[in-house]
Amino acid sequence: MQQLPNRVKVLIFLLIALFISFFLYTSFKFKVILSKQEIVLSIILSLSILVSDRFPVIVPIGSEVSELSVSTSTTFALAFLFNPFITTVIVFINSILTEIISKRTWYKMLFNTANISFSTGVVSLFFWRYYNKFLPFTSPYNIGIVISGALLHFTLESIFLYLLLSFIVNRPLLSFYLENVRFISLEVLTLYPLGVIITYFFKYNPIMNAFLLPSLIAVYYALERRYILIQETKNALFAIAEVVDKKIPDTIDHAKRVATITEAICNELKLPLSQTNEIILAAMLHDIGKIVIPDSILKKPDPNEEEMKALHSHAIEGEKVVGRLPLFRKGAILIRHHHERWDGTGYPDHLKGEEIPLGSRIIAIADSFDAMTTQRYYRDRVKTFEEGLQELTNCSGTQFDPNLVDIATKVIREFKEKLIQLTHPSTSQ
Repeated sequence: MQQLPNRVKVLIFLLIALFISFFLYTSFKFKVILSKQEIVLSIILSLSILVSDRFPVIVPIGSEVSELSVSTSTTFALAFLFNPFITTVIVFINSILTEIISKRTWYKMLFNTANISFSTGVVSLFFWRYYNKFLPFTSPYNIGIVISGALLHFTLESIFLYLLLSFIVNRPLLSFYLENVRFISLEVLTLYPLGVIITYFFKYNPIMNAFLLPSLIAVYYALERRYILIQETKNALFAIAEVVDKKIPDTIDHAKRVATITEAICNELKLPLSQTNEIILAAMLHDIGKIVIPDSILKKPDPNEEEMKALHSHAIEGEKVVGRLPLFRKGAILIRHHHERWDGTGYPDHLKGEEIPLGSRIIAIADSFDAMTTQRYYRDRVKTFEEGLQELTNCSGTQFDPNLVDIATKVIREFKEKLIQLTHPSTSQ
C-alpha cells in the first residue's frame, strides 16, 4: 500500500466510504424479509457467482491486468430480483469470499469488493425506484429501464476500475477509459443481454435458467480463448524475434532493449495505452524480417551492394510476417518504416518528416541508440552511453525526429541501469 500513488489511496478510501454510506442508507430504508423461494434463489445465484469468479478471464491493460467474469450476468440479475440492501449484502459476501479465496492483498480486496457491491447496489436501487411492476417485463418502458440499468451497472463498475488503473499507469482518464471500453465492448454486449435473460427467466420461469448454463459456459470459453489466442500469437512472434536475435551473438536481447527504450519514450509522451502497446510490440518485432535473410549475409562485415539490398529488405519482410495476422496489422506498418529517416533518405519508401508513422520514428531512435552502444561484428569500437546520446543529438533533424530526440535522451539516461543489465545480465550494476 505504501508504494501506491497518493491519489490511488484516496480513490480506494473514497470508494470504501461510498460503499459504507450506501450500505447504511439501504439498511435503514429496506427490510430483510425473504421468502423460502427467495432464499433458495439467493443461494443459487451466490453459488453461480462464486464459481464464475473462480475462473475469470484475464484482460491485459498495459503492464497491468484486469479480470472479466461471466458472473457479471448473474450479479446484474441479483440487482433486479432483490431489494437494494439484500442485493448489496449478497454481492458483498460473495465478493469478499472470492477475494479471500484468490488471496489478494487487502487493499485490492477492499477496492474490488466495495466497487462491485456499491455499483450493483446502486443499480438495484435504480430498479426499485423506476421499474414499473404493474407493466409487463417486455413493455417498452420496462425494457428501457432494464437497458438503462445495464448501462448504469457497467458505467459505475468500470469507471472506478479504469480510474484506478489510469492512476497506476499514468494515463488521462477519458482517453484511457474510452479505449479500454472499446476493447471489451464485445464482452459487454455478450454478458448483459444474458443477464437480462436470466432476470426474465427467474421472474417468470426459473427452471428455464438451467438451459442457460451451457450458454454461460460457452461464453466463458469463447472469451478466454480470445485472450489466450492473442497472447499465444504474441508469444509465437516473440519466439521468432528471439531466434533472429540469437542468429547473431552481438544482437542477443537487442529487441528487449529497443522495446524498453521505446516504452519509456511512449510513456513520457503519454500516448494512449493501446497505441503504446502497439508500438512496443512493433519494437520487439522490428527485426523479425531478418529470419528470411541468409546467415552468411547477416554476419558478413562488408556486404556488397546486392547483399545490402537483401539486408534492407528485412523491413518489408517483417511487415509481411506480422501483417498476415489481423490483430497486429497496425504494428506491421511500424516495422516497415523503422529505417526511414527524418530527411527522407531512409528506406524502404523514402518517407520524410511526419510522413513517417510516430511509432516508427520512436523505434528508429531506440534501435539506433542500442546499435551504437552495443558490440557489433562490423564495428571495432562501441560508443559509450554519453557518446550514443550525443550522436542522437547530432543526427536530430536529419536521421531522427528533432521533437523526439530530447525526450529520448532524457528517458535513456533514466533507464541506463536497466539497459546495462539487459546488455550484461551477469552484472549487478
